[in-house]
Amino acid sequence: MKILLKFSICGFFSSLLFPPFFILPLGFIVFPYLFLLLINKKFLKKNRIFQFNAGLVFGITMNFFVLFWIKEPFLVDKSTSNFALFSYLLIIYCSLYFGLIFLLLSFINNYISKLILIPILFVCSEIIRENFLYGFPWISFAVIYSGNFLLINLIYYLGNYGLSYFVILIFIFPAALLLLSEKKITNILLSYIIISIVIFLIGFTLIFLRFYSDSPHNKLDLNISIAQLNISQIEKNKKINLEDRLKQISNIIDNNISDLIIFAENDFPYLIQDLDELVFLQKKLKVNQSVVIGGIKKENSKYYNSFFLIEKFNIQNFHKIKLVPFGEFLPLRRLLFFLEPIVGNNDFSSGTNYRLINTSNNLSIVPIICYEIIFSNKLLNENNVNSDLLINITNDSWFGDFSGPYQHFYLSKMRAVEFNKPLIRVSNNGVSAIVSNKGKIIEHIPLNKKNILNKKISIPYNLPNLIKYHNLIYIFLTILFIFSLVVNKKVNE
Repeated sequence: MKILLKFSICGFFSSLLFPPFFILPLGFIVFPYLFLLLINKKFLKKNRIFQFNAGLVFGITMNFFVLFWIKEPFLVDKSTSNFALFSYLLIIYCSLYFGLIFLLLSFINNYISKLILIPILFVCSEIIRENFLYGFPWISFAVIYSGNFLLINLIYYLGNYGLSYFVILIFIFPAALLLLSEKKITNILLSYIIISIVIFLIGFTLIFLRFYSDSPHNKLDLNISIAQLNISQIEKNKKINLEDRLKQISNIIDNNISDLIIFAENDFPYLIQDLDELVFLQKKLKVNQSVVIGGIKKENSKYYNSFFLIEKFNIQNFHKIKLVPFGEFLPLRRLLFFLEPIVGNNDFSSGTNYRLINTSNNLSIVPIICYEIIFSNKLLNENNVNSDLLINITNDSWFGDFSGPYQHFYLSKMRAVEFNKPLIRVSNNGVSAIVSNKGKIIEHIPLNKKNILNKKISIPYNLPNLIKYHNLIYIFLTILFIFSLVVNKKVNE
């Protein structure tokens, strides 16, 4: 039990690396200590079921504190509050991956092979978790660097998975030095240390190059307004004060001269069945002025979570593609009918249109609704890779007031740097912000504050990105995985 307690403690301190805490120095203690536990002779004598359980305990403790907010959607409605414990099934599911990691490591006898494999297996678990079933890439180790203005820029070169690997590699590196201090010196260990140092130097050189590269030319200057209305989720769910909410939106448009006014996800209070129903807002617009607002659209008996761009002479919409299970649709609805107060009586449908909206002033926008922003591999393709701006509208009032909204914000911030595009993020309750392509928070509205933020921003012209190279991480991880197995076999012969 003492061993399991130690893994649990490691899990707890690992959770403090994530937003909103960002206690990064802990990583240089937790990961080397975790490695020492994994090569401890008493632990190695345990059977494989015990070693799997050790990973499960580590994962449950870490994920419990990282995903502490996961129960919040159940607490919005009194009729579902008694089912909040169901939310912890997600924590257990995510923790199973760590159990499998520890189980796989139990087949590796050589400590250097384990040292090499730990970052690889952690990242592979992220890849599988993002693409298996409905996908859940929320717990990405890359997000640990999202609070650091310098380190986050590695994601531009490495991508999300590459940055996760770099994060874990640099945290676990002191374990190699501990092995040296114990006089377990081998040529392979020395090679590991040298190669790791070279990787670190390359990483920090890339950061330097990122900030000292030529400044881009501006395509246009844009006066924008961000409207954070901070409407309670109960008010939205029970459809209270719909007319007052619509008047509030209309007044903001009437009294605003910005080029672009952006509201949050589902801020439009009524169901939309025809785009002509938005013409009354269109008539309020000044010349060359436009509005972005989220709402629910019904088409051919299907419901969509939609992103609307309203211009003086044109209205366009984008339907959300990546839907949230148990939020926008209810799997096994007949069995889980008691969750309908959260999900609603009707499931949303997934959109099929291109994730790209072009405005009349030649601005190309990537529309992203809520949870979609965390799926780094699902947002850009050949149709929108050269777009100018990311706009993410969301409603984080589902996530409570503690860690959830902040985690979602920092995950969003990573996409701006990874794709090398400015991001405008508008949340119903916050955190709403303007983020530069290098991850600088230009302006923001704090959580749970009602405010209108006005800001003039410059949209860079034709910024390059490296997303087509980010998939090289799969080749890199495969080569390292094979190498670690070769090392393990040779040492054991």
